[in-house]
Amino acid sequence: MSREMPTPPDTVDAARRLAVLGLAAAGIGAARAAGTRRVVRALVESWPPYLYPGEGQAVRGLDAELLVAICQRAGYEVSWVRAPIERRKRRYEQLLSDQFDVIFSATPVPDKLGEVMYTQPYRREIMMVAAPVVHDSTLELVRDFNDVLKRRVRLLHVEADGLGKEFEASRQALADAGLLVRYATGRQGVEMLRAGRAALILGDALDLQEQARQLGFPLVRQAYGYSETPVSLMLSRKRLNEADLRRINQAITELEQRGVLAAIRSRYAVQAGAASGGSKGSRPMDFRPSR
Repeated sequence: MSREMPTPPDTVDAARRLAVLGLAAAGIGAARAAGTRRVVRALVESWPPYLYPGEGQAVRGLDAELLVAICQRAGYEVSWVRAPIERRKRRYEQLLSDQFDVIFSATPVPDKLGEVMYTQPYRREIMMVAAPVVHDSTLELVRDFNDVLKRRVRLLHVEADGLGKEFEASRQALADAGLLVRYATGRQGVEMLRAGRAALILGDALDLQEQARQLGFPLVRQAYGYSETPVSLMLSRKRLNEADLRRINQAITELEQRGVLAAIRSRYAVQAGAASGGSKGSRPMDFRPSR
């Protein structure tokens, strides 16, 4: 039976030193990894007052401010991804293909939970019906969507579902009567209203306010069709997991308790100047977020 030659002491010491150095290096690497802030990639496109490019690499808007506050509290860094305007359905496809990590203003859909995650609500989505300040006097007699149907008033509406219980209850009847005209973006909708494609418009209140201000085409809000719905952040499962979801939800909870998110939202509040239902004394909406 052969015997193994004894290993010289110097060789043993050298091996031990290398092993210790290797463990130390591994420990440093793990510590660095643990200390690295996770990155949440968010898409920025021109969607004022929610998202719009600022000077340089800055991103401004309600959703931008809310996301940055939430991610900072949760210990994440926001990385903005710039891309041209796309339809909402296309954005969802891009999220699933790992081009970015979050979609704003999402309503949880149980069927999608295998592909994405939803945070708890971070703000409310406000829908409204509006008319041009200068409009046909017959609109003063329209008090609800039943009147819209009876008087055959054409209505522009954003290309989306969940536009308020009041509208959704009448959507099919209005569509069957040929009174609904869809639009993809707030800018397009207000331009179509200005061009006379319809007498009324239904859509996101802040979006319509801002687009009307930019176009110099003031609107007056109607008394019907107003709704508020909680919305969430939709998160991709490609790079984020359930632990990330818990951290982000905890950050939202803490910031709500401290009033931080409420303070941000209040600076972008829907203006109440034209809250009356199209009466002769109502004033045009004027969106000017405070700074």
